[in-house]
Amino acid sequence: MMLLVNIGICLYSACVIFFSSLVTIVSIKRVMVKVVSIILCYGCTCNTVIASDLKFITLDVAPWASYDDSTDQYVGIFPDLVKQIVIRTGYDINISLTSLGFSRIGIELRVGRHDCTMLIEQSSMKEYVVRGEHVFDHSMGVIPRKNVTIKKYDDLYGLRISVNQVLTEKGQFMDDDKLLTEFDKTYEMGLRKLEHGRLDAVAGAIPTLIFLAGKLSIDNTLGEPLVLRKEPIYLQCSKKSNHLKYLNRLNEAIKNIKEDGTLKATMKSHS
Repeated sequence: MMLLVNIGICLYSACVIFFSSLVTIVSIKRVMVKVVSIILCYGCTCNTVIASDLKFITLDVAPWASYDDSTDQYVGIFPDLVKQIVIRTGYDINISLTSLGFSRIGIELRVGRHDCTMLIEQSSMKEYVVRGEHVFDHSMGVIPRKNVTIKKYDDLYGLRISVNQVLTEKGQFMDDDKLLTEFDKTYEMGLRKLEHGRLDAVAGAIPTLIFLAGKLSIDNTLGEPLVLRKEPIYLQCSKKSNHLKYLNRLNEAIKNIKEDGTLKATMKSHS
C-alpha cells in the first residue's frame, strides 16, 4: 500500500514538472528525462533535483572556465568538475560565467539568483554563503618578466607589479606601501604591459597567468614565478538557495572526485 502511495506521489510530481516545463519552454527531451527519472525512483528517494535546476556561477577566465564558440560549450576546469558532479549526483546543474569579477558572483549569491560557486573564499561573501567541501589549493604569487629574478618576498621591492582583483581583495599587496603596485582589471592587461616593458611582474593565480601567456604567445617573456601562498578553493552555496538540502550530496561528489583521481586528471588536462 505504501509503495502505491509513493508511486502515485512520484507520478504526480512528474506531471507537475511536465506541464510547468511547457510553460517555461523547456525542450521535450529534457522534460521526458526528468519524468522518467522520477518514475523510476519508485519511493522518491533518488537524488534528482525535482523543483528546478541548480545554478552554478564562476569567473570567465581560462583555463578555469570559458566559452568555446566553435563547440557552443563551456570548457575548462570548472565545467569539467561540474560535469563530474552531475554524473555522481544525477542533478541538473546550469553554468553561468561572469567577467565582472568576484563582486558580481557575490551579488548573485547574496540575492539567491545562483545557488553555488567553486571559488577562492572571499571574506566579503562569508555572511551570505555556506562553505562546502574543499576542492583544491590554488597557487598564488608573482611572475616576473624574463631576466628578473625573485626568490623571496623582499625581492619584490622596487619592482613595478600588476595586481589583480584576487590579491587586492585579500590585501596581500595593498597593505604594503613599499611595493610599487598597479591595479589592472584583467590578467591579460598586466601581461601585455609586461610584454611591452611597462611592468616588471604580474601578481595573481600562477597557473592562470602561465596559461594566458601561452595563449597570447608571450610565455617566452616570463621569468620564474614566486609562489606566495596556496589559496583554498571551496564549494560555496547561497544561504538563500532553495537547494541547500542537496549540499551534503554535492560535498560527497567532490570528495569522490578527489579520491578517485578525477580531479588530478582534470587539472593535468588543462595545464
